Amino acid sequence: MKEARISEIFLSLQGEGIYVGIPQVFVRFYGCGLSCVFCDTNPDSYKIFKRDALISKLLEYKDPYHSVSLTGGEPLVQTDFIEDFLREYKKFYKKQFYLETNGILYKKLSRVIEYIDIIAMDFKLPSSTGMKAFWEEHERFLEIARKKKTFVKTIVTARTESKDIIRMAEITKKVAPHVPVVLQPVTTLIESEKVRSKDLEHFRNIIASFMPRIEVIHQVHKMIGAR
Repeated sequence: MKEARISEIFLSLQGEGIYVGIPQVFVRFYGCGLSCVFCDTNPDSYKIFKRDALISKLLEYKDPYHSVSLTGGEPLVQTDFIEDFLREYKKFYKKQFYLETNGILYKKLSRVIEYIDIIAMDFKLPSSTGMKAFWEEHERFLEIARKKKTFVKTIVTARTESKDIIRMAEITKKVAPHVPVVLQPVTTLIESEKVRSKDLEHFRNIIASFMPRIEVIHQVHKMIGAR
């Protein structure tokens, strides 16, 4: 039977994006494959879970909650397990599944899309992440993700460039013109890395010229001390 590397499982409030504040059970998968300069989720340990063990663990959470968040790391790195797990889980239970993803692994998304209900899709802007661009991968990912409830989120920093914001907006409008777009200012204590208010407003105005819904939402869970 397939197995997964999972760093932690816990109940908390969603702290990012348009579903901020809703209660979720978070399943944090270990490993990503990217190295964004602003990454704040890099666990150094994990436990091995088989499919039935994870299902049993989720059933321990009796309090009302909105959905199960598959987060990371990058959950789709472990698609073989996720596909098997979700197929079995949804035979018997109706809880919604919320995928938090870097928005790059489109071939893997195509394997599990039928079992996913909500997708929080990152756009990795090269000027923000310090990595190469993934424009083609993001476009192909969004073509699949738009079949479900999806919103696009991108982290902006002091290094973010307008040309990357424009490219993201162009791709999103082309593929899924009605999905919400979220700008998330980077969370950092280093003043020189924070995005300036005037730049944030400039980025918002750029996206607003392309898309009908654009929101600026901070990492609220860090502001209120939630997990």
